[in-house]
Amino acid sequence: MVRSRVWKIPVVIVFIIVSTVCLFVNADEVRVNWLVESNPGFLFDVAFSTCENGLYIYVAGFDSSTENGVLRPRVEKRLKSDGSLVKNWTFMSSEYGGLIYDCVISGDRIYAAGSAYSANESTWIVLVLDTDLNLLSFVNLTSIRGAAISSFCDQAFLYVAGVNVNGSSAGTRVIKMRLSDLSLVDEYVSNLSDVNYAYDISVNPLSSQIWVVGNVNSEKWRVEILDMDLNPVEGFETSIGASATSIGFDDEGYSYVAGDGAVIKLNKNREEVKRYVEPVLFSKTLWLNNRLYVAGGESMGGNSMQVLYVFDRELNLLNKTVISMSMGTDAMFLMGKMASDGENIYVAGFAYLGYYDYEWVVYSIKVDSSQAQWYVKHWHMMISAVLVSVSALLLLLMRRKRKLQRASPEERSSKTDGQRVL
Repeated sequence: MVRSRVWKIPVVIVFIIVSTVCLFVNADEVRVNWLVESNPGFLFDVAFSTCENGLYIYVAGFDSSTENGVLRPRVEKRLKSDGSLVKNWTFMSSEYGGLIYDCVISGDRIYAAGSAYSANESTWIVLVLDTDLNLLSFVNLTSIRGAAISSFCDQAFLYVAGVNVNGSSAGTRVIKMRLSDLSLVDEYVSNLSDVNYAYDISVNPLSSQIWVVGNVNSEKWRVEILDMDLNPVEGFETSIGASATSIGFDDEGYSYVAGDGAVIKLNKNREEVKRYVEPVLFSKTLWLNNRLYVAGGESMGGNSMQVLYVFDRELNLLNKTVISMSMGTDAMFLMGKMASDGENIYVAGFAYLGYYDYEWVVYSIKVDSSQAQWYVKHWHMMISAVLVSVSALLLLLMRRKRKLQRASPEERSSKTDGQRVL
């Protein structure tokens, strides 16, 4: 009876440890740390992107002047701890206003991209702020009609993608600027035979290729791939939905494109590996701690809800959390980027208050820490180590059993009596 229980102990140990590892693997908790609402202007106020630095996050978008309703670029500086507003910055980029779509931080500088309006058109703008929201530089690229929508930077250069308008047509445009003085280095302009829009730009860290995602005639997803000198490498389209809105990459070089109706995974040869389809708008992506986080929106109970989706690297949906549930009103995410400090995600959008009044909505969301990432990435090693240890224990027990069986009855009786005493 005692010997039977001894043999069961290793099995129980294996079960407990494997179950614990599985809990870590599947523990994809999403918790809203805080939610702040900001309604600074008259009627239209929309936030697009977040970036982070130290104790603060920065939120980029636009508000509308309380004096005349003109749209103005706006950046807010908020504490990561509770979302409280530290400072805000607004700017009349032209007589007719403007807005900011994206922000990126390099060192102690914030680079923002957007557009300025004139009486008949809009033009690209790029500006630089310090981390206290003092304006350091403002460039109105009057020769580029349209809007600068997305950006990223490396140690020396800023890359900006957006819409280039030419008469009745529009195409994707990408420019490369020096961080030091915002001087233009290179540019790429897509074929203007179709109406092409670009909504996100990023670089694959393993291949060092630039990906630009958007749409063609607002009917099909469009992806354009460039080298770091903005020479075209490849372009392709897919009829999934009206537009692709975001691009992200994992640590193995796989690409994840999100947009209207789906998220797709592409391998290093840019071939589709898997597709997750749902009739919603997936707006922003972020690869963090071995997970793909996607901010999007669904219609629930008659309202548009902001939702955070969590996928593993095989595009299996692990968690779906409605983060705007407590607001009880329509809330959405549009294009733009999410930011993270490794443990929290910061994401911004907007909500409708009624009577044509819109407000900023900013979230801090707690996600699994890097410790959970270690368990996820090395779970097979942990199980192997456990199995080796248990196998060694079983081998010792089997040898002891055989030794007892070969011993004389007097020796077995003596050892058994000794064990009972112990």
